[in-house]
Amino acid sequence: MSGLPRTTTLGLARHDRVLLVTLDRPHRLNAYDRTMVDELRRTWQAFGADDGLHAAVVTGAGERGFCTGFDVDDTLDAGVTSPSLDYAGRVALTARDLGVFKPVVAAVNGHCCAGGWHFVNDADVVLCAEHATFFDTHHDVGLANPVEAVGALSRLPLGEVMRMVLTGRSYRIDARRALELGLVTEVTPAETLTDRALAIATDIARHPLDVLTTTVETVWTAVQAQRGAAEAFGLAMLARSDASAQHRGETMREFRHGGGEGL
Repeated sequence: MSGLPRTTTLGLARHDRVLLVTLDRPHRLNAYDRTMVDELRRTWQAFGADDGLHAAVVTGAGERGFCTGFDVDDTLDAGVTSPSLDYAGRVALTARDLGVFKPVVAAVNGHCCAGGWHFVNDADVVLCAEHATFFDTHHDVGLANPVEAVGALSRLPLGEVMRMVLTGRSYRIDARRALELGLVTEVTPAETLTDRALAIATDIARHPLDVLTTTVETVWTAVQAQRGAAEAFGLAMLARSDASAQHRGETMREFRHGGGEGL
């Protein structure tokens, strides 16, 4: 795996021209902590710089969770709004966030909620396992949803996004509904999900790299023309509300220790 970073919270594996990235904290439903965020940033930079890699697949370890957002305990210990934000207060978590315009396939293998939506919203192709569920927990932990909800608008109808975000974890989009809404393009048995995602990515990766990146960057420029201003406004609003950080911390702890980890 020449050129790829050493990681402790990610599984990285080359499959010819495809990089398989596995979020590997199954004991926390693959919630990202500061270490994982740092490793993701270094991985996406290496992926972008490697001309031998034309596409990537992102999935989660274990059967229960794809990604459930940031690790509450780690975030509270760090005293930050979210570990996904860089020094300028911008989200820096996905390949798209890092300015890498190679195709990415998301294979959702369980719960996807809160910050886990970044990986879905920024993927080029999304498929999921039959038991996958999509929902949001921002309001349950006392946080507004300034970015993921905006990103989801490029995937889902307004009514679905608003109901999901406003009601919190009580409203869930299952795999069948996700397919009906166009959130995913395919639903597979859990045991074949990664292989199917790799097959799709391999089919994508057979094309010339410059052709792929030109298409991806052009399409995402159009998407960002719609999302960019609203996401920036949402992040500014979130920063402005830091005065209530102590209250949010208490709410997060209540959620975490009141059974929230089980979702």
